[in-house]
Amino acid sequence: MFLLMKLYYKLAVINALTRIMIVAVFLLFVPNLIYKAARSHTDNLLEKRKTEFYQIAKKIGMGQFIKEDEDSTFADYTIFKEKYLSIEPVKSIEPDTIITGHREIEGDTVNARILKHTFQYNNNTYLLEIGESLQYVDDLNLVLSRIALWILIIVISLTVLVDLSITQYLLRPLIKIEDKLKGTIHPEKFDYTPVVTTTTDFRYLDHTIREMMRKIRNAFNIEKEFIANVSHELLTPISILQTRLENMLEAGNLNEEAEAKIIESQKTLGRLKQIVRSLLLISQVENNQAPKVDSVDMVELLKEVANEIEERLADKKITLKLELKEDYIYVPANRSLLFTMFFNLVNNAIKYNNENGGITIESEKANNEFLIHIRDTGKGIDAQNLKSIFYRFKKFNNAENESYGLGLAMVKTIADFHGMDVSVESTLGEGSTFTVSIKL
Repeated sequence: MFLLMKLYYKLAVINALTRIMIVAVFLLFVPNLIYKAARSHTDNLLEKRKTEFYQIAKKIGMGQFIKEDEDSTFADYTIFKEKYLSIEPVKSIEPDTIITGHREIEGDTVNARILKHTFQYNNNTYLLEIGESLQYVDDLNLVLSRIALWILIIVISLTVLVDLSITQYLLRPLIKIEDKLKGTIHPEKFDYTPVVTTTTDFRYLDHTIREMMRKIRNAFNIEKEFIANVSHELLTPISILQTRLENMLEAGNLNEEAEAKIIESQKTLGRLKQIVRSLLLISQVENNQAPKVDSVDMVELLKEVANEIEERLADKKITLKLELKEDYIYVPANRSLLFTMFFNLVNNAIKYNNENGGITIESEKANNEFLIHIRDTGKGIDAQNLKSIFYRFKKFNNAENESYGLGLAMVKTIADFHGMDVSVESTLGEGSTFTVSIKL
């Protein structure tokens, strides 16, 4: 997921920079080019009107515009004074030029683009001026700028769509690889079918991941067989030793000191058997060997845990309160594992509680989650140990040789197996609160 997001981020940055460069080029160069294009168009229009003038003069005669017996100027302009034409006598012939200048038309000053052309008629020299108001140039520039802006917007929009399509197409094999990984909760469930792609790097990545998952699957299988075999090999001699010790006690020919040592040995063997079984259970859960086919009523399950642990509560004179305000049916689940998880949490609250203390189990729904809180009034946990409390065999008080052993490690494993989250808050000397949260 991180690799894919990184690629998307890089491509997005590159595409954004490309768009910024396009806009920058547009802002820097295009307005000037558009203005030049508008002025060039106007100049071409003036040349065209000069040609049209001569065509008209040929038809109706130049005398219509020039009075030889008068030293006068001919002028013609539109009512809005945006176009004008004038003819006046001059002394010499000059080459054609197009300038920007000011002209007085009926008392008004007009800024115009002016074509200056000299010609001879009946041995006299005349200057023909054809003008176009600069307002026309500005209007044309505005129209062309709007057209260019719309073209820019359309081009950028199309390139964005094309880039997204191309990016999706190019990264499709990587997305398939990511989906394969996201949908895998165990190496045995991984899809080993090669992803079809022409990109060498993606083929190599897919091949590498498939080979890695095969190695992990083999390692899981070896670990599963090893733990199963070791557990069996350990449980058998432990059971044999327990039986022999029981027979020795039943024989009744031991002194009190020997009997005490045998009873202590039985307790040690019992703890060892519980550790082996816990390790086996954790291994089975982590290797996805436990089925999830049950529908579990969480309130009913918590009440069963409370009933199961009544004797331990009475022995330590601890009060248990159930404040189960909300209920939730969890599907699919492994009921036995969930019972073990909550039993361990409550048992842990008893173990590290104070005599005549209290435990409260609450259920609630908040922030789209179903929450189960198990609060105790016990010794509490030092803040520096909270992060590692779910580690296996993590010791927190070496002086008393106490630890949270495998109980909380098993809780964490079962919670992860069911997609739940387990957390803890604690104040040293006041107590702890373990919270199991389920997304609704």
